[in-house]
Amino acid sequence: MNFQQIETSYLDLHKAKKLLEINKLLTQSLHLQDVLQNLITAASELVNITDTFIIYLYDENTGKLKFEEGKGVDVESLRKLSLDPGESITGQVFTKKKAILFNSEQEIDESMSTMSPENYHYYLKGVHGRKIKSAFCVPIVYKNHCFGILIVDNFNHDGLFSMADMEVIKNIADQSAIAIEHSRVYNHLLKKNQLLTDSISIHKKFYQVIIEGYGIKSIIPLLEELIQSRVIYHETNLFQRNDRYFPIVRGQEILGVLELEKPFAAFVENEQIIIEHASLAMALEITKDSALLEQELHFRNEVFNQLLNEVQHYDVGRIMHYLKWDQTNDIQCIIVESAVDSLWKNNKVKEKQWLVLSIEKMLNNICNKSFVVTHTFQLIILLPGVTDTVIKKIIQEVESILNKEKIIVGIGRKTSLQQLATSYQEALRSISYAKTYKTSNIVEYSKLGMERLFHEMEQHTIDMYIQDKIGKLLNSDASLLETLLCFISKNKNHKETATELHIHGNTLYYRLKKIEEILQSSLNNEKDWVDLMIATQLYVAKQKNR
Repeated sequence: MNFQQIETSYLDLHKAKKLLEINKLLTQSLHLQDVLQNLITAASELVNITDTFIIYLYDENTGKLKFEEGKGVDVESLRKLSLDPGESITGQVFTKKKAILFNSEQEIDESMSTMSPENYHYYLKGVHGRKIKSAFCVPIVYKNHCFGILIVDNFNHDGLFSMADMEVIKNIADQSAIAIEHSRVYNHLLKKNQLLTDSISIHKKFYQVIIEGYGIKSIIPLLEELIQSRVIYHETNLFQRNDRYFPIVRGQEILGVLELEKPFAAFVENEQIIIEHASLAMALEITKDSALLEQELHFRNEVFNQLLNEVQHYDVGRIMHYLKWDQTNDIQCIIVESAVDSLWKNNKVKEKQWLVLSIEKMLNNICNKSFVVTHTFQLIILLPGVTDTVIKKIIQEVESILNKEKIIVGIGRKTSLQQLATSYQEALRSISYAKTYKTSNIVEYSKLGMERLFHEMEQHTIDMYIQDKIGKLLNSDASLLETLLCFISKNKNHKETATELHIHGNTLYYRLKKIEEILQSSLNNEKDWVDLMIATQLYVAKQKNR
């Protein structure tokens, strides 16, 4: 073995020992910055012909390769770089996950030609305007996941890198990848632990507000202070998807909405946790208020049932005091129902409560005195001493509150407080009439004529009456029934009837005589005429209801 071989063996042994020391050094710290600095130090000790080292790490949030650590460079300039995967030497090595050795300026220039002008400007400032003579780039890879790139540059004409240099650096890059992974896991756990600690602290702050009874009005200012951003609370049971709206929920039910100053995703993770905690705290507060309101609605139902069961004289004073009314006469009952489904979903209590509160607020603005209860899926409104004009306005406002919901309204007559059951029953009959005949969605009992009598009769009785009075005509020529209906609607006016039917007067006279023969009755006889009017009205109503 000659001297040169002995020297080479000694150097190889020296490098092996150095690599072992470096491996121990790289695993000593779990802090990322320490790991990167140790990597630069190790590379400096193993490669003697240069003093320029650069580490880029991949930022998963931006999808860019960014400068993290270096030696022999202008750090501030390089921090402004933001490289895409595949861009320049760095991006190509990152994409391919394979080390590359460059020993000619031409190779380097070709590989760097894909760098954007802006990035090249900052890069040139970062390396103090020098031109690379030779270089190698090594990916920092662990389990096929590339964390970043280690670049070793040579700006000296006299020095060239060898494959052995690159393999040595590749070894420590692989070891540093393990250290980086451990560091990331460690820092992730630290972050999660800190978030948990912060979350507990935030939880205590919001729930302290609830415990001290300050309510929702104090939760919002606390939330704004913690996230340093404006927040608006909307008391609504509707939620339209919007990146700036954060729903307050209980199960599947929307209790309200927080309108944020910027999209929820734009807040940092800690701020998002604060918003979520505020939402949960508000959900609890709203649920508590909801439970109290539900108790109040239950008590109202008890009061209403007592009113229906003919309140005793000695109870009137207490009920009047509770209702805050100063009169016991002209009490009117209005019932509102959905014409299609129901005014609120059975499993959404807050939806029902929101509707009741909205109706009450509207009533207080219009007439100041009212009493609102719910029964099954009906909304019942009691109004003391209001005019027809006010009632009309109230119904319009109810329709507006319910938005596109198609409703039916039944209105009872005005009664005394002791006889409220009568107005309630009349409102119920009006609802039933509206559902049956579908001639109008608003039915006022006092304005119904004979219809209210007919509606309360059994259908079998009505059918028999129709058959007895005009049954023979129904089985005859259809034009005769049409003539009779038109003649009744024109109140026996021959000229208007003939004009409406587009027939001659003589033809009308012939048809009317034919009708009298078939029915064996006289159109001039008052009793016969009333019977025919009633029978035809019942028949028309029955046909409309089919």
